[in-house]
Amino acid sequence: MKAIYVDARPARPGRKLTARAAADVMSSPVASVSQDTVLGEALRMMVRLRQRHLVVVDGDGRCVGVLADRTIAAEWAHNPASLSVRRVGSTLTRPPAVVGPQAKVLDVARFMRATGTDAVAVADAGGQPVGIVTGTDLVALLAA
Repeated sequence: MKAIYVDARPARPGRKLTARAAADVMSSPVASVSQDTVLGEALRMMVRLRQRHLVVVDGDGRCVGVLADRTIAAEWAHNPASLSVRRVGSTLTRPPAVVGPQAKVLDVARFMRATGTDAVAVADAGGQPVGIVTGTDLVALLAA
């Protein structure tokens, strides 16, 4: 028989979890990489930082998407040589996995589900990355 965890603490009053802003649940500061970086270098950075996602920025530091470790793994499985020649920017999904700080958690979760991604970058009005919301962040929100 499986054990079921039941939290004896009373529910905290406040706004519905899904109505909270992305800025309330995002992880920050965020690690970023240029869209011109080769995949192998991005992978080394992920390993060094112990991160599964990197926010991708253009030459002006504006957020253009998120690179996931599974994207690098898929590229390697398709062609191991791609890690030394393929640029991060060429692997990004469309639409870009980027939301504003005021995006509602429900909208972030729906975007992640619709696009099959497990992370979205959070960028300010000027496009500068301020954080990242991952599936882990959403689980932590539900478990709090």
